[in-house]
Amino acid sequence: MRGKVITVTGPIDPSEMGPTLPHEHIMVDFVGAEQTGRHRYDPADVVATMLPFVEAVRAQGVRTFVDCTPMYLARDVAVLQEISRAAGTFILTNTGQYKEPYLPRATFEIDAAALADQWIAEWEQGIDGTAVRPGFVKTAVNPEPLAAAQKKVIDAAALTSAATGLTIATHTGRAEPAMEVLDIVESRGVAPDRWIFVHAQNETDVGRLLAVARRGAWIELDGLGETTADRHMAPLLALLEAGFEGKVLLSHDAGWYRVGEEPGGKKKPFTFLFDRFVPMMRERGVSSETIHRITVRNPAEAFTVR
Repeated sequence: MRGKVITVTGPIDPSEMGPTLPHEHIMVDFVGAEQTGRHRYDPADVVATMLPFVEAVRAQGVRTFVDCTPMYLARDVAVLQEISRAAGTFILTNTGQYKEPYLPRATFEIDAAALADQWIAEWEQGIDGTAVRPGFVKTAVNPEPLAAAQKKVIDAAALTSAATGLTIATHTGRAEPAMEVLDIVESRGVAPDRWIFVHAQNETDVGRLLAVARRGAWIELDGLGETTADRHMAPLLALLEAGFEGKVLLSHDAGWYRVGEEPGGKKKPFTFLFDRFVPMMRERGVSSETIHRITVRNPAEAFTVR
């Protein structure tokens, strides 16, 4: 698996990924770890509802879609496989866990090594009894100093990455916890370029954002949409001016079928990046080569198993 990108339909070469959305969601259920499950939704309805949204970005030329819903929040690899095959789009799923209050009780009771063993088992044996392997590790922390449970989850993610070569993506938002996460990751011998600073657009201090980039992490500006374009453009241009075009990821953090709000709640399409934001980048003087780097080459490098 080294040197490959792991999708729900099997490993591919990084060169096959093409234009990529590195942070999106097909489905999410925020009911809680002890209550969530397939009994909460109709998989066929989820596929029928969300397939047109993925087909719309496939029509734009998007080849790969990274689904960032972790276990206990309605990760369903069978649904992802069906949408992937129907839309002709590669989809990545993940191992790992989110943060409290969406962690199961057992996570608080075991140590980081035991938690990592569970995630490594998904890499070695498949997810939920299937042959589907995770393509990365998904975690989450609060935008403040890390709580004990979050430190444990990040430590487990670092152990998992060290054992598997998978990249870690962490819902973070601010530079202070990002630095804490990097300290833990590096303490386990995992390089900073194996970690993605998710929701980095929420860090309002550009100097701090650049400091995280200098450590070698991927800087993901997601949440793109009609009302957020300017808020994303400013840090993007600052990162490009500082020479970090090779560390930037762009996505929407959009979707998604909301379990418990059938027929899936209000959904946000995945089309804004290539329909609107890329032309805005060109208007601001960003070259076609840099756009290709950010939307094609960077995701391929970020999600390749090392």
